[in-house]
Amino acid sequence: MDLVAAEQSIVRRTLVDTRSPEEARQEIGRIFCPHFLAPNGRHANGFHAVHRSSRQRDYSLNVVSYGSQVDIDPGELSNFFLLQIPVTGSAMVRCGKDSVFAEAGRSASLLSPTLPTRMRWSDGCEKLIVLIAREAMQRQCEQIAGRPVDKVEFATGIDTTRDAGRQLLGHVRLMREATEIESGMFGDYLARLGESLSMLLLMSLSHSQRPALEAIAAPAGSVVVASAEAWISANIERSFSVADIAEAAGTSLRSLQEGVRRQRGTTLTQMIETVRLERFRVALQNPSNCSSVTEIACLVGLGHLGRAAAAYRRRYGESPSDTLRRTRRR
Repeated sequence: MDLVAAEQSIVRRTLVDTRSPEEARQEIGRIFCPHFLAPNGRHANGFHAVHRSSRQRDYSLNVVSYGSQVDIDPGELSNFFLLQIPVTGSAMVRCGKDSVFAEAGRSASLLSPTLPTRMRWSDGCEKLIVLIAREAMQRQCEQIAGRPVDKVEFATGIDTTRDAGRQLLGHVRLMREATEIESGMFGDYLARLGESLSMLLLMSLSHSQRPALEAIAAPAGSVVVASAEAWISANIERSFSVADIAEAAGTSLRSLQEGVRRQRGTTLTQMIETVRLERFRVALQNPSNCSSVTEIACLVGLGHLGRAAAAYRRRYGESPSDTLRRTRRR
């Protein structure tokens, strides 16, 4: 996966571009949190801080680099988690009792807000950083568990060469690609991807609340699953989360997920995608619809046209453009 293109892709807003360490400390401190920042000794002459960002609700996608080797000490982040993926270079990261070496193409780090953190970024280190609001992560953990849980603290190191790490990289790539969408649906799509990233982190990585999430949940019954399916169909053109579906169906998220798996042989996320694809096809086959394929995809919540087109072809044996051309030839 090509994460090296991240800096060129995330251009919605350049928040910091300075060769002054003090200015970088102040400006990046306003974006993330107050912190200590200092170029390390002989490396100081190459200092050049750049921070680009795309933000939506409880999530933001950021590209950050400092040019030279730097020491960073934010203490406790307090209000957010940071998934930090080196695109180039490496970093030594200490979070709580964990000390990890994060290196481009091999490993990443996940910082928890309640644990003190210190870092040393190498010369030329550039990171793709996903910020997740602490309240959003905590809320989602409780929705999955179906009950209140204590604070969530992750193991810091992530091996990006293993299955879970590769899945995370793939998901962050989708978030990066979402920043290129020039559409009013961009914000909703990025927020949905952020929510599903939180779930992926909670379900695939080691953290303090894993036992609560692994407790056996009674699967939702057929009436509840049908109710959830009907709610999805009725609300498919607006933004919603999987937790919204569970709440509307009157059950816990974990129970609904298990019920969908047992009764439909699929996942809740795939169920949503199926409804979106069905609505997409109906719109494409409407001869009075003058919108483009991209516009129609966005209207039904399929924010990433490339992924939507691939899923559409798998399901219907033709591309969305083929369907639309045939409709307009009638």
